[in-house]
Amino acid sequence: MSRDWRERYADKIMPAARAVNTIKPGSRVFIGSACGEPQALVRAMCEAGQEMADTELIHVLTLGVAPYTDPKYSANFRANAFFIGQSLREPVNEARADYTPIFLSQVPGLFRSGRVPIYTALVMVSPPDEQGFCSLGVSVDITRAAVESAKVVIAQVNKYMPRTLGESFIHVDQIDYLVEHDEPLLEWPMVTPEDKITRQIASHIARLVPDGATLQLGIGRIPDAVLQTLTQHNDLGIHTEMFSEGVKKLVELGVITGRSKTLNKGKVVGSFAAGSHALFEFMNGNAQIEMHPSDYTNNPFIISQHDNMVAINSALEIDLTGQVCADSLGQQFYSGLGGHADFIRGAALARNGKPIIAMPSTAVTRTGLRSRIVPVLSEGSGVITTRGDTHYVVTEYGVAYLHGRNLRERAMSLIGIAHPDFRSELLYAAKRRRIVYSNQIMPPPSAPYPAELETKITLADGTEVTLRPIRPDDEPLIKDMFYSFSEKTKYLRYHNTLKSMPHNKLQVFCNVDYDTEMALVGITGLPGHEEVIGVGRYLTDAAKMSAEMAFVVRDDFQRKGLGSYLFRRLVEIAQSQGIRRFHAEVLAENSGMLKIFHRSGLKVATTTEEGVVGIDLEIPTPVPQPK
Repeated sequence: MSRDWRERYADKIMPAARAVNTIKPGSRVFIGSACGEPQALVRAMCEAGQEMADTELIHVLTLGVAPYTDPKYSANFRANAFFIGQSLREPVNEARADYTPIFLSQVPGLFRSGRVPIYTALVMVSPPDEQGFCSLGVSVDITRAAVESAKVVIAQVNKYMPRTLGESFIHVDQIDYLVEHDEPLLEWPMVTPEDKITRQIASHIARLVPDGATLQLGIGRIPDAVLQTLTQHNDLGIHTEMFSEGVKKLVELGVITGRSKTLNKGKVVGSFAAGSHALFEFMNGNAQIEMHPSDYTNNPFIISQHDNMVAINSALEIDLTGQVCADSLGQQFYSGLGGHADFIRGAALARNGKPIIAMPSTAVTRTGLRSRIVPVLSEGSGVITTRGDTHYVVTEYGVAYLHGRNLRERAMSLIGIAHPDFRSELLYAAKRRRIVYSNQIMPPPSAPYPAELETKITLADGTEVTLRPIRPDDEPLIKDMFYSFSEKTKYLRYHNTLKSMPHNKLQVFCNVDYDTEMALVGITGLPGHEEVIGVGRYLTDAAKMSAEMAFVVRDDFQRKGLGSYLFRRLVEIAQSQGIRRFHAEVLAENSGMLKIFHRSGLKVATTTEEGVVGIDLEIPTPVPQPK
């Protein structure tokens, strides 16, 4: 009869120094990831470093110090990172450590196939359960594949490691040497309170997230801020590579339920977690959380099976054609491929998926402020997301949708969400590259896109419409709408004076300063299939007390209430800007528009001359709201 696992467990217990002495010179050693790093084993290994010549250390992300990168250990250890953390950044760029660019979804395959054979795996686990199973806790990612592939497995058994569910379990029999050492897990530094730019980016992203969406978020200022803006959403799900404190908070609020997930319904699925002790306690034994290896969580085929998948990833730089760099600053390597491309491509293939690149519009460098949206990528930059894979790009100035757009449309969309101080420079560069019209204009740089004015409405026939301020990149949509008009609509709106809509006219219509001029468009359809079905605008006088206004609705959406919505929204915006009067010139036979004015509830005065009705409307002063 075989011995009980507890006896076998006891036989494997030894001090850390003795366990790491089993590492052979010239071998390859895997170190557990991030907050799951087995600190006691790493310390012991470095202390015994003189006995380990030419040892290669491989890992994904190191949070703690990495003493093995010290030049004094150069004859003993050589680190090889699949993702560059802060402690490895300088060694990698000084050629004292290596970087292997690879998608995390593919790393387990390297181990299992033997292409990157592992001799020893240093990991951290929870104490075993009654059946002898330990949990890899907060770090399953590529750690599980390392355990299954290594010739020797050394585990630090730590009571602070949470017992997580999913594919996180390894049996005591899979471990060769056990080191019992309890110590708090490494914690991911808490992100300082988000600044105004981060909040603006997060608010733009939040508007792209529908109820029932499944989210992938990284770690950092922007993802945490996004989660804080989603407190009013319903039944969100999580399928992500990594998660932190923000997920815990939304689960506790009942926002994240996973009820609408296509796979792993009801479960928060991740590969590794990075956060505080409170997060680790929350994960311990939590049946709602499942941890899986990265070849599952990051597999684009698996990701694509999630309906309404929203993947949010950061970037360091993007050029005017949509090429995204996220792992290097020019020739300086900064991070890694990670799960960026895996999730961008997976979300793009998902039904109603939204792959999002989020970043501040600028970066602070030694020489001053620099635009992250650039004419061409810096020399040496690596492209993680190709121009063919890029869909949504978000900065504090708005959202640009690039997929299926031509180079001119892409450039104009990206310039529109760049920092105002750099827009003229970017437009000039785009003209020099001959990817935009030579006479292309932009709105004044002092006028950022007012995303807060975006609203959603439902027409009488049930059609959902987004009302938002017009943007320069709406030019092709406005063109399509104009040429869809019947001759009657053109006559009623333009009084038979406008027969065509060439670029030089279109760009004037689409470039407004949002101050003396405002234009709202009604949009239907999903990104990539959007159509403008109505436009309303006003232009103020010099004193900004009165304004000329007009609006038009596409023929197939007339008499469904859109004109009234556009009018009321323009009145609201004008009222908030201190405008007190509207004036419009309407043909006498345009009964539909005249009805909107007369039924508005505003004080209306009219005059008629040669078949044209002059409308004057008085806009009341808004009633102060109680504080």
